[in-house]
Amino acid sequence: MIHSFFQGKSGAVLVAAVMVCFAAPAESKNTAVQAPTPKAKTRAVSPASTRTKIAEGLYAVVGGKTGQQNSYREPWTLYKTAVGYELQEQWMVATATAVDSTVDVAISFASGLYPIEVQIGSEGSARRMLCSMALKEFKCVTGDAESKLAVQGPYNVFLPSPWMLGSIARRARKVPGQNAAVQLVMMAGSEQPEPRLVAFPAQVQYVGEDTIVIGAEKIPASIFELKALHTGIPNVSIPGTLIWTSAEGVVLALQDSDKPEQRIELVEYKKYGKF
Repeated sequence: MIHSFFQGKSGAVLVAAVMVCFAAPAESKNTAVQAPTPKAKTRAVSPASTRTKIAEGLYAVVGGKTGQQNSYREPWTLYKTAVGYELQEQWMVATATAVDSTVDVAISFASGLYPIEVQIGSEGSARRMLCSMALKEFKCVTGDAESKLAVQGPYNVFLPSPWMLGSIARRARKVPGQNAAVQLVMMAGSEQPEPRLVAFPAQVQYVGEDTIVIGAEKIPASIFELKALHTGIPNVSIPGTLIWTSAEGVVLALQDSDKPEQRIELVEYKKYGKF
């Protein structure tokens, strides 16, 4: 996600590491900015006959300090499959050379939009990482390197994608002031050939109801707040995050709890079928 939005109190930036690892010039698919609404690229994960496009949209940064412009965009397409859902999205940041630094991301969901597999990086790229979320194990593979993390009980993957944060928000019941304990796992770095995986506790709670306007459409939204208690990683912290979700579970907006002047919003949204 955007650098400032996911910047921890200590100054560490989660997405910066992701962009460096997966959007280096030799491996990224950078393209010149020619249109205000980039379309998400797709990869041949499922045969066309076994999936149906049910929604697409575009996340973008809204607000910020006067004179400061953040070019982060995140176009996405959601498909219905035989086992659940498949998301194709891109993390895109314009650079000083007028080209986009781009990371391709693909997420497979079970019914209920629970993530079961995440791919970061282009198909066929040496930097491509594939992570799977089994019941008692979180595993990531990059090339010939593999990392595994044993987990006990329900858990979620913390990744700078509204779709992953939305799945965390749904852990909370719609009872104001009632915290739901969640276990989060994340990739903490890739200094070694194999990715480093860590787990840490967090809390999520229901805040209230709101309405988000996208174009001419008013969409009812439930607000949740995610708070990471500690990551256990030196110099890395995760700020409190407010998450607006639709009835179907689509994240409509994200905001640092302490920075109301800037947030990520779903600025374009088209729905073609039921979730």
